[in-house]
Amino acid sequence: MSIPSLEFLLGLFLLVAVFHALPSAAWRRILLSCCNLAFVWFTLPNGWSRLALILFALSGYAAGRVLWRRPYSAIFAIYTALLVAVFMVLKKYELISVLLPQRIMEHPIVAVGLSYMLFRQIHFLVDVMQQQIPEFSLGSYLNYQFNLFGFISGPIQRFEDFGGQWRSMQPLLLERHEVLRAYFRIFIGVVKVSAISPYFWDNYQAQRSMFLHPGSLLSLSQVSLLSRFAVVFYGYLVFLYFNFSGYCDIVIAAAALVAIKMPENFDQPYLSRNVSDYWTRFHQSLGFWVRDYLFTPMYKSLATHWSRQAHLLVYPCYLVAFVIAGLWHGNSMNFLVFGLLHGLGICAGKMWENLIIWRSGRKGLKAYMASRTVRFAAIVLTLNFVAFTMLFFPQNVATAMAILHNFGHAIKHRM
Repeated sequence: MSIPSLEFLLGLFLLVAVFHALPSAAWRRILLSCCNLAFVWFTLPNGWSRLALILFALSGYAAGRVLWRRPYSAIFAIYTALLVAVFMVLKKYELISVLLPQRIMEHPIVAVGLSYMLFRQIHFLVDVMQQQIPEFSLGSYLNYQFNLFGFISGPIQRFEDFGGQWRSMQPLLLERHEVLRAYFRIFIGVVKVSAISPYFWDNYQAQRSMFLHPGSLLSLSQVSLLSRFAVVFYGYLVFLYFNFSGYCDIVIAAAALVAIKMPENFDQPYLSRNVSDYWTRFHQSLGFWVRDYLFTPMYKSLATHWSRQAHLLVYPCYLVAFVIAGLWHGNSMNFLVFGLLHGLGICAGKMWENLIIWRSGRKGLKAYMASRTVRFAAIVLTLNFVAFTMLFFPQNVATAMAILHNFGHAIKHRM
């Protein structure tokens, strides 16, 4: 079931009406449980997919119970390694396809929602092991994993936030204007996803096809060539923003109508002044997850053992964290390149900051950060760097390189 579809919206309006008519929190939980189950059932295409995701989630609950009683890091490490291995098989990763029999990698499971389930599951287990989650039930855990408002593409909500809301089931929007604002945000989200983003996607696809056929570029004027390449270079970036932010507008506002507060995911990301800043503004719940559950534990562990090299160890930690985040997005090599580029971008920004401190001290860095000219230049540079990395996101590496090569050849032909 598509989030901006008419079926989803009509179902949402019916759900909201019934939800607020029910007399108790217990009945509201039952209603939402049924809706979560129905949404997952109709979203997944076959019985094998449904069974796989249910078993995947149940394994997390079982591991959580074990870690709640015996919070040993070895148990967590072994389970997480097995979980990631199963995830890679279910998602049919190219990286392991050469290691396994072909019949295993040709399974009929369509792992919709599994990527976000993986991150929620790891977060849940880490917090259980660290005793940040004092209690949880099978019902609350399964509804957390199969929450229809975050099942397909997030945002990544933390269990302790969801658990409190699940227990209370009290309306979040108490005034009429808050309710109207939520419905208006849903409307804006639908417009973004269904009208604006398809326009940019179609333009991007049309111009992209030209750069895959170099002969068609030679007849273009230089102005036409540059304008068409600009559509390819920035088009996916614009499409992604409207498509994903529109989706988030819909699910965040819809969840608020039924007493669930989902985390925000966007904060003017294309005004970021460096790549690190970008990941605190774009897909915020993912950026914070990578920081809290990949980068920080990795860096702390290495810095504890090699304290004298701590200032250098931050760079490989960034690279590893974002390579993993890149591969999480998809099962092919282009996502590895995407993650590696973002890791390198963050490392470059950190090195530049350290260079300013070394040359001018903390006061010099503060003055540098306060400069409007510097901020403008940094935003432009970051935007173009992110646009470049996005060339590798929707297509394989060979296709992205072909686009760049053909553009360069066409420019050289005019010189």
